[in-house]
Amino acid sequence: MISAACGKRWLKSGRSALNNYLVVDASLTLRILTPHPERAFFRALFDQWRQEGLALCAPSLWTYEVTCAVTKLVRFDQIAADQGRKTVQLIQRSAIQLFEPDDLLIERAFAWTLQLQRAAAYDSFYLALAEQLKCDLWTADQRLANAANQPWVHFASPAS
Repeated sequence: MISAACGKRWLKSGRSALNNYLVVDASLTLRILTPHPERAFFRALFDQWRQEGLALCAPSLWTYEVTCAVTKLVRFDQIAADQGRKTVQLIQRSAIQLFEPDDLLIERAFAWTLQLQRAAAYDSFYLALAEQLKCDLWTADQRLANAANQPWVHFASPAS
């Protein structure tokens, strides 16, 4: 079972409740798609969000990020090639609603990248999408959550 603090924290901001969107990043979804010691926790979190009628969303780069991560796991013998193929098939059938970047999203992602003093904009697209949709962002990347320092950005962890 997921902790009440972690599972209910998104309600505090009121952002997601307004439009039923929730942005999830690649780090979070990879905890479900690939072998991970805390996979059951993350699966329960996703199941709870679905039961609450939330539409899980991500920028279109999510597909590239998770596919790249699975490829690395196969390449460095952390999972078998057959398991990698099955995971890629799950990615293709994912219920996550993907958003193509528009001009505003690109501009906000660029601004976030500068604000966070990052060399790459990947994480910034998740932040910009959550801003644009006026919803919360959940990540398994504690550095991202800490750097963003926003009440609508949440670090998901069994210890949370």
